Amino acid sequence: MTDREIIQLFIQRDEEGIAETERIYGARLLRIAEGLLPREDAEECLNDLYQALWDHIPPDEPAHFLSYVVTILKNLARNRLRDMNVKKRSGETVTLSDELADILPDPKTDTEAEAIFHVSDVLNRFLEHEKPEKRRMFVLHYWYGQSIEEIAGKMGFSLAKVEKALTRMKKKLKEAFREDN
Repeated sequence: MTDREIIQLFIQRDEEGIAETERIYGARLLRIAEGLLPREDAEECLNDLYQALWDHIPPDEPAHFLSYVVTILKNLARNRLRDMNVKKRSGETVTLSDELADILPDPKTDTEAEAIFHVSDVLNRFLEHEKPEKRRMFVLHYWYGQSIEEIAGKMGFSLAKVEKALTRMKKKLKEAFREDN
């Protein structure tokens, strides 16, 4: 089933849209949520996601379904993480969106879906020109929320190498957004 067909199920208010989203993307979405939250909270976050999709499609009709879904999921997970940390009154937590906030452009488009598409388009073009190992570092850190220590251990690099690569890529990405505007 295609993304367009899934969206049509939501528009028709057919609960099969939720089932198909879970069948096709459920495992991937759970991994993304688990990058930010413990398993039980990640599973609850997925349930919140399915409810949000049901509530927002229609009137929303996303052009890029997976990007739309992942954006909602990450926002839900970050909100849950923030709420958990407020309740615990634990140490400082910096979300990955905060790390990239200084380089992401202000949305100049009319809808959230268009802004998401614009950012994902620039990111995809940027990552196409990076070496595979640097792309992997970037995705592991900024997409899956893995720490520099986890990435260094997983890839067999020093902490300094991973940190330096991510810092340089962040600067290059900032320039890519600047050039795109």
